[in-house]
Amino acid sequence: MALLLTLAGLASCSKDTEGLTSITYYPVIELDGPVYDQAVAGVPFTDPGYSATLDGEDITDQVKVVTDMDMANPAPGYYTISYQAVNADGFAAGATRYVLVSDADDKVSGYYTTSPDSYLDSGKETYYGGYSIIVVGNGDGKYAVSDLLGGWYSQRAGYGDSYAMQGEVAISDDGTVNLIDSYVPGWGDTAESWADGVCDPEAGTISWVVEYTTYGYFFHVTIVKN
Repeated sequence: MALLLTLAGLASCSKDTEGLTSITYYPVIELDGPVYDQAVAGVPFTDPGYSATLDGEDITDQVKVVTDMDMANPAPGYYTISYQAVNADGFAAGATRYVLVSDADDKVSGYYTTSPDSYLDSGKETYYGGYSIIVVGNGDGKYAVSDLLGGWYSQRAGYGDSYAMQGEVAISDDGTVNLIDSYVPGWGDTAESWADGVCDPEAGTISWVVEYTTYGYFFHVTIVKN
């Protein structure tokens, strides 16, 4: 009986691994230049470059590059460039570059960091900062902000991007920042109120106060351009 079970196990193992090599080496893709890049709208974007190896062999020419960005004439927005390679056994590896495209005279769009003087007022003040925020203009004074809560739930609490308050704001010529809309996908709700929105492009700062939840949590957020 033991012998039969052993033979059956070997046969099953052989069937499951049929067609696969005994050792599988995964592709390794390395990006040249910044992972978080920027480009000017209407100006052709040149990929900083990449390389790929498989068990020490150069397979860069086998990498598939996928993006929705028009590399020859990029429009304002935030894009990903995906680099993918597959080995002989069908196992894939990949890398991603992120490109923020803005108009040449747009001083607001960019990568920001939450200032350490940001705080949550929930009856007591809790200060926080150091979290990554992305601001992307569409060319008409409106900007998408990756997290109007300054990274409180998505990064500080570690809940992930679904718990960032995604939003769109309008920035006037005098620097006033008004909320257009907001949404937290993970909880399916929005901001309760908005106040004191100010943008200073020369200083590279944007600040606001957003109320979230019916418990009266007021997030005093300042972000600083990197």
